[in-house]
Amino acid sequence: MSVQVGINYSHTVDWTKSSLEKRVGSTISVLNYAISKQDNELLNQQLISLASMPYVKNALLVSNTGTQRWAYPEDAPLAEAYFSRYSISDGTRNAGFIEVYLDLNAIESSAITSASSVAMVYLLEAFVIALLLLFIVQRTFTSRMKTLAEHVDKIDLTKVGKLVLPDALIKCEDEIGQVSNSVQALYQRVRADFIEKKLEERTLRQHKTLLAEEVNARTLELDWQNKANKLLADLSLRLLKGHKTDVENDVRASMSRMASLLETDHIFWLAFDYNNVQYRASYPEFSDEPDIDFTDMYKLKRWLMDVRDTAIIDTNNMSDHAVTERQFLERVGIHSLAMFPLTDGRKSFGLLVATNNHCSLRWNENKDLLLKRFATMLSELTIRERDHVAMTELQEELILANERLRVEAETDELTRLLNRRPFRRIMNTALYDAVDEKASITIMMIDIDHFKAYNDIYGHLQGDRVLTYVARAMNQVATASNATIARFGGEEFAFLLRDADLEQSKKVAWQLCQSVRDLSISHQGSKNSGIITVSIGGVICTPDGETQPNQLLETADQRLYKAKRAGRNRAEVKELDLAPLPSEAFES
Repeated sequence: MSVQVGINYSHTVDWTKSSLEKRVGSTISVLNYAISKQDNELLNQQLISLASMPYVKNALLVSNTGTQRWAYPEDAPLAEAYFSRYSISDGTRNAGFIEVYLDLNAIESSAITSASSVAMVYLLEAFVIALLLLFIVQRTFTSRMKTLAEHVDKIDLTKVGKLVLPDALIKCEDEIGQVSNSVQALYQRVRADFIEKKLEERTLRQHKTLLAEEVNARTLELDWQNKANKLLADLSLRLLKGHKTDVENDVRASMSRMASLLETDHIFWLAFDYNNVQYRASYPEFSDEPDIDFTDMYKLKRWLMDVRDTAIIDTNNMSDHAVTERQFLERVGIHSLAMFPLTDGRKSFGLLVATNNHCSLRWNENKDLLLKRFATMLSELTIRERDHVAMTELQEELILANERLRVEAETDELTRLLNRRPFRRIMNTALYDAVDEKASITIMMIDIDHFKAYNDIYGHLQGDRVLTYVARAMNQVATASNATIARFGGEEFAFLLRDADLEQSKKVAWQLCQSVRDLSISHQGSKNSGIITVSIGGVICTPDGETQPNQLLETADQRLYKAKRAGRNRAEVKELDLAPLPSEAFES
């Protein structure tokens, strides 16, 4: 009814305005004449004639001198009342204008009156149609829809059992049958997806367990290797700093840690010449040191003549040809042992022996390597004692070993790039050289985009591989540019370029971005590219004595932050403003 009222209202307003336009068009010339002759009576007649039209409330004539004349002065409408304005002109001059005010209340009443009867007819028709529809629905769909709803209500998505709808619903060819078939097909898809998801979760849990076990085993192995390396390094330092008369004490001090790592009861350092055997050091310190006679131990002698690897001996599986060796081990109460000769490459002059009294050795490659390295150190020590020249050679080898340890400490284990400490040292040196030579220096900070999301999606092992690939690709650019690159931590890298202008620095930054893009490593978590990309922030300057390394790193980090805000997968390299820069929150 409201719609019909609105339609009637709009039509009445339009009809009234159309009638006014026609009437005013025929009245303009009379009004123009009356104004020119100052015939007030004729003006009043025309205004009253216009105001007497249907749905017109009043009419106002305003001359070009500003004089107002109402058709009904006592019933002048408010300023905001609805009116239509028409200009009074004879083509050469403007005599004023006329405003005709509509009676909107009368129009509204008329629209409501005419719409009431129509609305009653529409309501009656709608009521009859609704009753008819209810009757048809009740007879045709309600019972089957109720059956379908009952079966659908029984669905439990937490269990996802089988859903079987009645044949009366499935085999129907009408809309109810189509809906039933669609519900059953949808449920089957949901059930299949649920089962697949459960299988994926089970597989993921298995992978997670295997990964945790592998990480734990690798952690234990690395911890063991660190302890072994520290043991050998400490022993090397002891031997280098100590006096030659304290050699046995220095070695004996390391044997307890050695026995703990090898999981053995005893460790013996034996020296011999022909058949004479001497105990140089033992662990525990006051262990029994039984006499050893190699005279009839032919199998042992053959092994010493052509040694290639560590000898692992267990009394449970010794050869029948090693009768003397078996009897000796049984007599001294040794169940199993591992031994490696001390040799100068031509002949053996000693043995390093690790023994267990009551059980077999738990041996592996790491323990084997540790025993060999320890034996090698003792061999070198013995050679140094015998020959003073060998002392110099041993010292050089130890210095090289320490240098390798230092290089290893300053090298990132995963990417094999420099780590933070050597990069800062190189950057400080380059900065001072640039000040002396008045040359430029460029520092860039590089970050792999959305790397946390990559680890979450693909796992940390795959993330480590990506770090290796990205580091290798950028290192090729660094080598070609005679630059220095380092892993600064996590997925962040630092890059140092010497004596390059701004354009050259931007070109190198673009090459770094492109080298990573060329890897085309898929990354579902990257919203902007779909592959692994990097963002780079760089700063170039010709430093002076006041320029600080941290200032360059902070500025480059701020440029990196801007590159990430600009959409990632890009480089922001600019010249340094030597004025202090405000601190900003950096994006990880």
